[in-house]
Amino acid sequence: MTNTDHEVAARYGVEVDEEAEGIAEPWNTDGGNIGWIALLSEWTGRVVAWLVLPLMAVLAFEAIRRSLFDQSTRWASDVAYMIYATHFLLGAAYTLKNSGHIRTDFVYRNWGVKRQSLVDLITYAVFFIPVMLIAIKVSTEFAWRSFEQRERVIQSPWRGPIWPLKAMLPLGLALWTLQSVSEYVKSVRAYFEETWRPARGD
Repeated sequence: MTNTDHEVAARYGVEVDEEAEGIAEPWNTDGGNIGWIALLSEWTGRVVAWLVLPLMAVLAFEAIRRSLFDQSTRWASDVAYMIYATHFLLGAAYTLKNSGHIRTDFVYRNWGVKRQSLVDLITYAVFFIPVMLIAIKVSTEFAWRSFEQRERVIQSPWRGPIWPLKAMLPLGLALWTLQSVSEYVKSVRAYFEETWRPARGD
C-alpha cells in the first residue's frame, strides 16, 4: 500500500492486513496465471484497443457532416455501435486479466491473501465459470441462427449485416472464460502458497 492509502485507512479507522506487503494491489498481477492464456488475453486486448481509432473516425465524420452540411449518414450510428460492441466483447478478457472490472476493493484490499484467494476461487468455480459456459452455448446457437439467416439491422434505414457482430459474442465470452479459468488457477495457487505471485519484472 502507498503512504496515502495508509493515511486514509488511519483517518477512517480501517485496519489493514499487510500480508501482501510490497505489492500495492496484490491481486492485480499475472504472476500466477496460466501463461499462454494470459498472453492470449493480453494480445487480444492490445489488438482490439486499436478499434478506438475507426470508432473515433466514424463518429467524427458523422459530427462534421451534421454540423457543416446539416446532413446525416444512414450507416454511421450502426457502424459505431458495432465497432464499440466488438471492442467491449473482445476486450473483456484483457480487462479481467488486468483487474479492470468493477469490484468492492475497499473491502477486498484489506483482507489477507488467504481470504482474498478463497473468495476468488469460490466465485470463479461456483458462479462465474458455470454461467459463462452456459452463455457461450446459448450465444453460439444465437450467432449461428443469425449467420444462417444473414440477419440485418431492421431498426435502421441502412439495414447493415448484424450477424458478424453476433458472432463476436461467443468469441468474446470464450476468451473471457479462458481468462477466468486462469484467474481461478491463480487463486488456488495463492491460497496454498499464501502469497500472490508478482508479475515478471515486479
